[in-house]
Amino acid sequence: MNVLLKKKKLEPPVHHLVQIRQFHGLTNGLVVLDHLIKQGRERTSSNLEQANPPTPSVEKKFNKKVEVVADPGAFKGDRAQFAEWWIKLQIWVQANWDAFANDFEVATAVLSRLKGPVAGQYAQVRMQECYTAGVWPTWDNLKVEIEKYFKPQAERDWARQQIRSFKQGNMRTDDFVTRFLALSIQGGLGNEHAVELLERNVNPHIAEQLYLQDMRNENLSQAAEEKYVLV
Repeated sequence: MNVLLKKKKLEPPVHHLVQIRQFHGLTNGLVVLDHLIKQGRERTSSNLEQANPPTPSVEKKFNKKVEVVADPGAFKGDRAQFAEWWIKLQIWVQANWDAFANDFEVATAVLSRLKGPVAGQYAQVRMQECYTAGVWPTWDNLKVEIEKYFKPQAERDWARQQIRSFKQGNMRTDDFVTRFLALSIQGGLGNEHAVELLERNVNPHIAEQLYLQDMRNENLSQAAEEKYVLV
């Protein structure tokens, strides 16, 4: 009689089972640890970006503004062309004002545009003085300084003569005010004198309305703005 012998399934030794379980546990732990490390890195990177968001540089803001108002370029020392270049430069600085962080950036942007044997030498000496002293002029002070150095006296006298007899007449108010302000800058008139001439030369009807509505202003830019309001 044949006896069927069942094959007994061989089980690994107990200590081998322990090692296998430990191996699987270690592997799973490493996977989890690796996942946690990656998550931590991602969170850290995200927090850093939120804490330190990228800020546009002065150059980027500056270039964006330049697209709106064209850079007047360099003044090469021809005093006959100074008035036109100077007015354009002041408008350009005003249009790009938010791009300048401090007096240093404004002063270097302006002085670096002075070229030629005379203007360039002046700019080089002036920047060296400021750099050595560690003090840079404000935009208002720099404007006065440059105008005194480069504006020919004859040109200032001509502008002052023109503005005294420059009546509005039938001219559009916006055109009159624009030309008046240009002559005022060119002639280097003081604020009080310029306001007085503006009120005297504007259309009498507008001047009358200013008095009646008590809108007179001693500041030239605001006085000019009020002329637009009454148009």
